Amino acid sequence: MLLGALLLLIALLYLSYTNVKDRHLTSAEHHTEIISRSVNADFLQEDIILGIVGEQLFKDENYKNEKKTKEILDTLLKQNQYLVSFGLADVNGNILISNSQVKLKHKKNLLTDKITSYDFKRSLTSNNMVVARTYYFKTIKEWIIPLRKAIRDKNGNVIGVVIAGIKNNKNSNYLDGLKLSKDNVVLIIKDFDDENNVYRLYSGGGSNVSNETLYDFPIASDVAALVNKRVKEKYKYSLNELRTNGQTVSIYMTDGFKEEKIAGLKYDEKYNLWISVEGNASEVWHEFLNILLAHVIMFTLSFIVFFLLFRNIATSEERKNRELIYQVQHDTLTGLPNRTYMYENIKKYKTKHREIYHVLYIDLDNFKNINDKFGHTVGDKILVEVAHRLNSFFDEEDMLIRQGGDEFIVLRECIDETKIEENLETLITLISKVYHVDSKEFRIGASVGIAQYPVDALTIEELLSLADTAMYEAKKRKNSYCLFSEKMRHNNIVKSDIEYELRGAIENNELWMAYQPQINADGTLYGVEALIRWENKKLGFVGPDKFISIAEETGLMRELGDFIISTSLREIEKIQTKLDMRFYLSINISVVQLIEADFLANLLREVENAKFDRASLTLEITESLSIESLDDVLPLLYEIQEHNIKISLDDFGTGYSSLSMLRELPINELKIDKSFIDKILYDENEKALVQSIINIGKNFNMKTLAEGVESNDQVKVLKALNCDIFQGYYYSKPLSKENLIEFLKKEKI
Repeated sequence: MLLGALLLLIALLYLSYTNVKDRHLTSAEHHTEIISRSVNADFLQEDIILGIVGEQLFKDENYKNEKKTKEILDTLLKQNQYLVSFGLADVNGNILISNSQVKLKHKKNLLTDKITSYDFKRSLTSNNMVVARTYYFKTIKEWIIPLRKAIRDKNGNVIGVVIAGIKNNKNSNYLDGLKLSKDNVVLIIKDFDDENNVYRLYSGGGSNVSNETLYDFPIASDVAALVNKRVKEKYKYSLNELRTNGQTVSIYMTDGFKEEKIAGLKYDEKYNLWISVEGNASEVWHEFLNILLAHVIMFTLSFIVFFLLFRNIATSEERKNRELIYQVQHDTLTGLPNRTYMYENIKKYKTKHREIYHVLYIDLDNFKNINDKFGHTVGDKILVEVAHRLNSFFDEEDMLIRQGGDEFIVLRECIDETKIEENLETLITLISKVYHVDSKEFRIGASVGIAQYPVDALTIEELLSLADTAMYEAKKRKNSYCLFSEKMRHNNIVKSDIEYELRGAIENNELWMAYQPQINADGTLYGVEALIRWENKKLGFVGPDKFISIAEETGLMRELGDFIISTSLREIEKIQTKLDMRFYLSINISVVQLIEADFLANLLREVENAKFDRASLTLEITESLSIESLDDVLPLLYEIQEHNIKISLDDFGTGYSSLSMLRELPINELKIDKSFIDKILYDENEKALVQSIINIGKNFNMKTLAEGVESNDQVKVLKALNCDIFQGYYYSKPLSKENLIEFLKKEKI
């Protein structure tokens, strides 16, 4: 009996020791993973800064302006307390210029110097910033971590290298934010150099060892060999394999100062660094001895009670860990897995679905309106119901994720395109069904974007980005889906080019205004519509249908809108004065402009500055604003009308909410979309629809204007339908201000 109890105690103590050891090893892995991400993020930030500064200074050899270059470098140092040196070098290792604080009496060559040569050569062949070996910079009397970033021209040739140094002193260090508890030490190690040596890049933890010992001498080869041996024993692969598999490991080891450690280890492939978090192995024994003492005391009282208590403690700890992991990896509102869960489990999912799978990006339509109008409590209840519906639609093989807000992500095994389209239609129908919340009924829709692995991309980040792009295409139609295509990838590139060139379009005088005449039914001039035009050296002529939406998305619409308003008002007022004629000017206004707090004040100021008659000004707003912006802009539209400025509803009939809007919006004019006018000569249904629109305008005391009139036959039909105003190529194409003057002179005659 006693022997059995002793054996049981020994077994329990062994389990306790194993648990403590495994927990310390797991803790080392978790801490190493966290520190690794922080280190990568810190160096990525410096990578980006060096790249931006380098491209700016090497472009057109701007660095040769020594005064301005030093000002830029000095400013960067002031903004970053840990940055102690900044400069530029050519591809031969010669230092071209440095910040003012660095006085180089004898400029060493980075390509030939023994300490810097290896890493400088690496920087010339690397697309990433190279983190070089720590050394003592005598000129500024600082231990520094050198950074090297090669700058390339359009052809990929290296034109220079940005060089920088960050503090690595014990009392003031760029990486001191990585500190953990006093028992853990963060160690960053450079990978093997050309002499097969490894050096410490950074050693935290307040060690009494001098910097010279830490950084001037390589880590002993027997230490590296021991680490490799321990990794092989535990994980069955070598350090070389650890470089490429992205794993975080933990081992027992002896460091370079003969101290036993528990160490976590991870390789940063981007910057060729080993990240390690070390703790004293003695802590395992200290913790275990406390447990041993408690176990012995409890065993002497009752080994049965001890056994039950131990089991309960172990079970409780395991449950708490599971609960904690669940909380971290799941959304608190819907209970669905979150992005953390997705990233933790994506490798398992890819292993299980090796060949092909789809990434679905789901965004709810009209949810924001409900959230804003009825409050977040109602919105949250709808989101919970959406989650229930999604759970019922997808099965256990699919990975359903709440991205955040009103967005969801689904990873689903690939099926043929026809079937997935059928499934998506069913899904959208399911989400679009009525929601009953607090005795009210709500309806929302869903826009879904789909990307496919491995056809569209190989990484989850890029797949999500492409699915998001496809989702925004679907959102243009609302309540629909869109599969990512190469055309979208091309459009993204074109869109990026347009955005870049558009930023300098006004400054470079690339924009100008054209004006298309609007003719009354009796043949007299009614007015003109102002139309923006853009001619770019690189892109050629870019239509407003291409760049207006990009301006709205990128924050350029205000500047562009101000240009359109001020230019149109000034040019037309001058023409009216010159020809002694009065006619209406129509200017298109974006929803983005309307929701600006100072839009009306700026508009009235421009009208006043141009000495333009307010009664001759018409603002054209698009019908699509009614869906999500009506509540925001309705008071503004009434205020605009109070200032004797007219409002026209553009593209009328192309949306689905126009009739309900007309009772609320202060509209003076309806513009019938060209798509209807094109068909009135041969499609009776379209003709009847145009007749209905004109009748609606008459009933609401609004003028009706037909866009896109291109033939006399169309004019005859529209006159028969009592349309008031005509605009289109039948009368005139959009004209420059000079050609408009000639056109108006003929009209005047």
